[in-house]
Amino acid sequence: MREMNLTADFDPAFPAEVRMATVPRRKRAATMLRGITYQTYVRTIRHPANRHLRMAYHDGTLEFMSPRIRKHEQPSDRIRLIISTVAVALKINYEGTGKGTFRRAGDGPLKGTGKEPDQSFYFASLDRLPTDRDPNLDQGDPAPDLWVEVDHRSSSQARLPTYARLGVPEVWQYRVRSRTIRFLEREGDDYKSIDRSLALPVLTPSLIVEALKAGETMREGEWIPWLQEWVKQFVTR
Repeated sequence: MREMNLTADFDPAFPAEVRMATVPRRKRAATMLRGITYQTYVRTIRHPANRHLRMAYHDGTLEFMSPRIRKHEQPSDRIRLIISTVAVALKINYEGTGKGTFRRAGDGPLKGTGKEPDQSFYFASLDRLPTDRDPNLDQGDPAPDLWVEVDHRSSSQARLPTYARLGVPEVWQYRVRSRTIRFLEREGDDYKSIDRSLALPVLTPSLIVEALKAGETMREGEWIPWLQEWVKQFVTR
């Protein structure tokens, strides 16, 4: 198994404790570093040279995830379009915050959590969202009301404690290979499956799968008009 030395493979934008780490590189696994402080994680994600990297942090463990690929990005973008189309049809005000990083400090140097969603939205908490800067949970801003994860090469199941710590009330997990989706509601430090969305109660997992399946044979320019008509059928029920 080849090892990856972060000093060589990444530039000096990484703090010293990250650059000096040597970790195994597996073909389809994320790179994980342990014993990394929350402040080191914050400095790493803030550096402009690292904007292309996907990272997750939870209580001392910093994870560098595989780059985004089309099989991951297309369903993510289409789920975003479903959500926004339904919200507009229902005249529900919202704000999509996309893939920005959300983080929350803990009570010690190795305590804290952070991750970027594949898609994220504010609905009920929209009035508390700052308009002049990005949301910052460490400054008291709310977490997104809806967090979307698209699982292609790995499962996001183990990251549910991260979402709960961030305070996310609803998570959708879409599995690319099985073309299935789960809606989850926060329950303490974990999540439970639900049959209908909290943020958009007209939506169910089966409706999301139906819309995505219809789009498999369409280009986006064809699918969006189809989606707009499809939404009308059940929004007016």
